[in-house]
Amino acid sequence: MKQQDLNQLIETFQRGLLSEKETVDKVCSFVTQNYPIYGLHKFDEDFRQDVILNLLERGPHLLHLFNPNYGDFFTFLYCFVSTIINTKVKSRIVHSMKEKLCLEESIDNFDEKAIKYHRIDFKHFEEPKVPYAPRKIPAEELQNSLKELSLKHQDKKILILALKSSYYLTDEQIERISRLYGIKPEYFYDMVQHCKDTLTDKHDRREKAQERRNFAYFHHKRYNRIIQKLKTEDYSEEQFSMAKEYESKEKKHLRNWNRLNKAFEEGHLYLRPTTKTVADLMGICERQVNYYINCAKKEFGENLLKKAEDGL
Repeated sequence: MKQQDLNQLIETFQRGLLSEKETVDKVCSFVTQNYPIYGLHKFDEDFRQDVILNLLERGPHLLHLFNPNYGDFFTFLYCFVSTIINTKVKSRIVHSMKEKLCLEESIDNFDEKAIKYHRIDFKHFEEPKVPYAPRKIPAEELQNSLKELSLKHQDKKILILALKSSYYLTDEQIERISRLYGIKPEYFYDMVQHCKDTLTDKHDRREKAQERRNFAYFHHKRYNRIIQKLKTEDYSEEQFSMAKEYESKEKKHLRNWNRLNKAFEEGHLYLRPTTKTVADLMGICERQVNYYINCAKKEFGENLLKKAEDGL
């Protein structure tokens, strides 16, 4: 089939002498036989087959889109096939670029994790050390045992701070506090465990917050690397659009990461029992617990100020 035959083919179809399927088949056969005309000789067999398949799928649309008032069918088909080729070339470039970026991200992530794991100091892990055990000692007995000690102001303050920090206390610290104030170790262990038992929901919320923070940090770094990579190359229109999309996502994840970091820094996600829980164990009111905590904060601030002045 020659160029003139191709133009007559579309006229035959428009007169209703050929079906849509027969016309599309003949058009695809013409492109297959004359593929060098469209520059397809520059590509491999798989690429040519993809173009023909795409032409088969979009053939009916092609026939109805053609308007003889704007030129002959051969020119229209040439432009149509060229558009398919350009689209596929761009898709290949984008796919290749994404694969390359994924490979680079994998290498960077491995390096980051390797550095992170090498820096781990297991001595500073904030893991709860108190073994889980059902509470056996009645609350009244615990309160009476503390009343019998006749604790002074400073002693009560330290015990209240210890109970507020119960999730992070180690066995060694519990034993030391027990010896210091003459409390039976099993009693103090039970008090600490009772405080910990009230933290289940807070613990779950903290873990979820940590997962969200890690997720936000990972994707913030990931999109940032992609953007930096794109900036080192000449922008195509599609790459420019991708960069804008990645910048928007990177900023969103950065905001989430900063917000969650601030929540952790300000102590909103610390695992601390409520003031009421500590007050009930100590046999005092919540206002007194808050008073002792505020006194400890004031003393801590004064000590920091004094150290700063001594340093000057």
